[in-house]
Amino acid sequence: MSTQTIPSAAGDQRGAQTPAVPGVCVLMPVYNDQAGLDRSLEVLAADPHPFDIVVVDDGSRTPIRAPERCGGHAVTLLRLTPNRGIEHALNAGLEAILERGYDYIARLDAGDTPIQGRFGAQAAYLDAHPEIGILGSWVQCVDDAGEYLYTLRFPTEHAAILRKQRYVPALLHPAIMLRAAALREVGLYSDRYKAAEDYDLFVRVGRRYKLANLPEVLTTYIVSNQGITASKRKRTLVSRLQIQLRDFSWIDPHAYLGVARTLAFMAIPFSALTAAKRLLWR
Repeated sequence: MSTQTIPSAAGDQRGAQTPAVPGVCVLMPVYNDQAGLDRSLEVLAADPHPFDIVVVDDGSRTPIRAPERCGGHAVTLLRLTPNRGIEHALNAGLEAILERGYDYIARLDAGDTPIQGRFGAQAAYLDAHPEIGILGSWVQCVDDAGEYLYTLRFPTEHAAILRKQRYVPALLHPAIMLRAAALREVGLYSDRYKAAEDYDLFVRVGRRYKLANLPEVLTTYIVSNQGITASKRKRTLVSRLQIQLRDFSWIDPHAYLGVARTLAFMAIPFSALTAAKRLLWR
């Protein structure tokens, strides 16, 4: 499956015959993590900001369960079979979301939890800044037991984000809110860059829209030894390198340094990196 460009459906979804949808929809892919999903939904239920939720079960061995309502929020559960990977699950969810005409898509992974007020703050910022295509935030990272590890303090301005993205993604995927109009322009997630589909999307959106991060912690993110970050780290780094080489600039010193950094990190164990971040980024 290649990147798709989706025609606008807002005119059809906002007509007189169709009930108005909230401006925000939360997209949550999940694979074999019922407990994590339940934990995230419990927190979402307490958030008073109006939004809907789309949960995509990416072919879990035991089918995922989700209620029709989560607090005041409508929940749609999509089931995919067989398991094909997160980029396919994300695109299935996005196709449904874009068809319904939401303005913004908030990402969240099963087990991760937003700080109450996150979606309202991000939506208000995007309303006030139509030039922003993706908005992230700072993130509190915890381990599988919920113990604090470190805080990710990403750059907030577009130019600094683009510079950092010569090295690594400068937004955290489960902490972002996407402008639906930007996705209609650049297309959905590509399956060419396994385990780095988010990095590729950030780069593509950043060519047409500005990127930003709110300088406050709005999401708690689990750094798990069983997660994609750890288990598919080599695949992530290979895909990252492919993106860096695809967009290489011969006149930008950060392009050279970014490639060198990715090559060097291929030799460093994930546990060592986590320990270093915990020491330096607390």
